[in-house]
Amino acid sequence: MEEEISLRELIEIILNGKWIIAAITIIAVLISGIFSFFVIAPTYEAQSTLMVSPMVQRTAAPGEDSAYDALLSYLSQYPQMSLETYRVQVTNPHILNQVIEELDLDPEKYSTTSLRDMISVEAIQDTNLIKIAVKDKNPEMSAKIANTLAPKYVDFISKTLQEQMGKSATFLQTQMKEEQKNLDAVTEELKNFLSKPQSVDELQKDIDAKLELITEFKTKLVELDVEEKATRASLESAKAKLAAEPKFFDVEKSIIDDAIMTGLAANKTGSMSDAIGLTMKSQEINENYTLLSERASELEVILAGLSSQRAALTSNIQKTQTELESLQATLAKKRTEYNRLQQQYTIAQDTYNTFLQKYQEARITTSSNIGDANIMVVSPAIVPEKPVAPKKALNVAIAMVLGLMVGIFTVFFMDYWKNSADAKTVKTIS
Repeated sequence: MEEEISLRELIEIILNGKWIIAAITIIAVLISGIFSFFVIAPTYEAQSTLMVSPMVQRTAAPGEDSAYDALLSYLSQYPQMSLETYRVQVTNPHILNQVIEELDLDPEKYSTTSLRDMISVEAIQDTNLIKIAVKDKNPEMSAKIANTLAPKYVDFISKTLQEQMGKSATFLQTQMKEEQKNLDAVTEELKNFLSKPQSVDELQKDIDAKLELITEFKTKLVELDVEEKATRASLESAKAKLAAEPKFFDVEKSIIDDAIMTGLAANKTGSMSDAIGLTMKSQEINENYTLLSERASELEVILAGLSSQRAALTSNIQKTQTELESLQATLAKKRTEYNRLQQQYTIAQDTYNTFLQKYQEARITTSSNIGDANIMVVSPAIVPEKPVAPKKALNVAIAMVLGLMVGIFTVFFMDYWKNSADAKTVKTIS
């Protein structure tokens, strides 16, 4: 048959063993009090607070800089350090060794490991503050360590960043010299190209002159066409008039009008009176016909001259056009080469100027005191007046709770042991 234990029985067990519980509790409290007040040495905590400005790289707007510019900007700027990076570096072994040497601490008591265990570093949330807490048995020593650690930390950060920037500056300087050599080579090549005959500007001037000459030839050719058409029209008109005009005229006139015929008649008849009344017929050249013929011949000569000029102008235009095409081909080749050299020169010059600028930025960064500019001790440590450990009241309270728990457990165990022994005795008697 299972035994059931009621709450009343449990309370009765506790009440029956109350003096045991009280004794154990008092003993625990006394032991805790003795250790807290007389045995455990008090620990003091000194705190100092640093304000840091995390160095974040400038983020270029999309399309603002190329990847090449971004790389050079990264090399010439401060290394990126977050607040967490600053916090972790406070307990760097190198800094702790410097603190030990600075304060001439006992190496047996203050090693790098033990000193690191004495220091706690906390980055205060939602701020750029770092709290450094140093615990030590000696209150003055805790304040000294905290106040020595802060400037050593600032100096360490400055030297570390300066060393990093010095490497970047050295790299930029070396690369800058290489870019200087490249710029000199490209400049010399461009200079040699420009010193050759028939430069791009000269060829362009020649082409402009040829174009102007062709334009002039074509203008004259148009004028000749107009003049030739007008001359040809005049010639056709003259020929038409010449065809309609007779070459000779039949003329009947008195003999006495012709001196020669009058003399012949007088010699033959012996008297001039006999020649009076005599007439004769003859043909005379038409002066209009002669004038028209001369005009037509003159127009044919002019027309032939115009045709000759036309042929000469056409030949000159073709010759000049051929020369122009040759010059344009040469110019295109020269311009392509010139543009290539000019682009190489521009790129080399821009690259060198970029390296020079970034080198100057890195050099200035290297020479600056980065730690002092970005880290400031806003609250130096002061000698603590009250210890932070041991926490006597808390220790006594914990001892009291533990004493009660142990006392109650002891009472229940004793009751169980007694009941078990009684049950065994009854069974043996039976």
